[in-house]
Amino acid sequence: MHPPPSLLSLLLFLHLHLSLYPSACWSSRIIVVPPIMFESHLYIFKTLATELHLQGHDTSLLLSEGRQVPPSPHYTFQRYPGIFNTSTADSFLQSKVSNIFSGRLTALELFDILDHYAQNCDAVVGNKQVMTQLKDADFDLLLVDPNEMCGFVIAHILGVPYAVFSTGLWYPAEVGAPAPLSYVPEFNSLLTDRMSLVQRIVNTAVYLVSRFGVQYLVLPKYERIMRKHGVEPRVAMQDLVQGSRLWMLSTDLALEFPRPTLPHVVYVGGILTKPASPLPQDFESWVNDTEEHGFVVVSFGAGVKYLSDDITHKLAGALGRLPQRVVWRFSGVPPSNLGNNTKLVDWMPQNDLLGKSQFSTSCTLSFLTFLSSFPPSSLSVCLSLRKEGGVRVRRGEERLG
Repeated sequence: MHPPPSLLSLLLFLHLHLSLYPSACWSSRIIVVPPIMFESHLYIFKTLATELHLQGHDTSLLLSEGRQVPPSPHYTFQRYPGIFNTSTADSFLQSKVSNIFSGRLTALELFDILDHYAQNCDAVVGNKQVMTQLKDADFDLLLVDPNEMCGFVIAHILGVPYAVFSTGLWYPAEVGAPAPLSYVPEFNSLLTDRMSLVQRIVNTAVYLVSRFGVQYLVLPKYERIMRKHGVEPRVAMQDLVQGSRLWMLSTDLALEFPRPTLPHVVYVGGILTKPASPLPQDFESWVNDTEEHGFVVVSFGAGVKYLSDDITHKLAGALGRLPQRVVWRFSGVPPSNLGNNTKLVDWMPQNDLLGKSQFSTSCTLSFLTFLSSFPPSSLSVCLSLRKEGGVRVRRGEERLG
């Protein structure tokens, strides 16, 4: 099976980047540094590593010793003793999500996650044996996930060029692109590109708070790690972030608000979309029974396994009133008001379900993949856990008409 067009574009960009180096014209050694949690991010990087290997490159994933990933002929593992294994990372992430749904301030939970990222980075950079092994491997390129900025530090220590692949909607001012606040909404501002004077003031305030948090709370953590372990030459994290040769954003211009960008920033949204495969027999039978009204897919990604009882109850009640049948990827205790039209599953072949003609709509946190999976004429999103997600999807409806 051929990779989707967006993935082909991504591979083309990487090939052009690698061709700048004579020793890497035909085959390069590439190290991928995924975040220590969020299995969906790891899945994307494994897909990317697989395709790069099929193009003739040697790819490796830098993972903690306790992270359970099946072996593959397409990539190897570079292991280190990290602060998490697979189960503890998932438990930690779900506790953060639970706290947020229980009313805890989102920013506090986010900074706790970022603090654990920094602790893990300290463990990696401080392990001389691991860093020596990475240097001896003589990599030509390092792929960074900006959710965990340790990749920038490791690339600096190894002295290799690096490219950034952002699996979210993160396009920070730290990249260097201008952000006119009169029409460029700051991430998490819940605003659109059409703002009143008051909304522009709010957008400016969110922007300043975000810049303060990044410049004085996040980036200094990694600068202290580099000073602690005597990393030379000394460099500011801001310079490392802006030093990436290529920024790849897993989103699409059609779904984004208009904003200035930079020549080395490319949009590669929808790289995981592919033609639908035949469904397992139990799902095929269920789908065949939805001919009259179609069905709805509900999935909030690997990062959100458990919802609060209040949200679960409200969501189940709303889904139960739909004329369509519903398949809901759900973990935990089933809600007492679950409708007769709703099927709870631990896992679903989401890509294959989206390709069925009976598919009606999707309630999903990962709405970009959903939007990329079928023609704009059938675009319809019923709800989202993130209000900003809803804002961006409405923008997508306006753009795609």
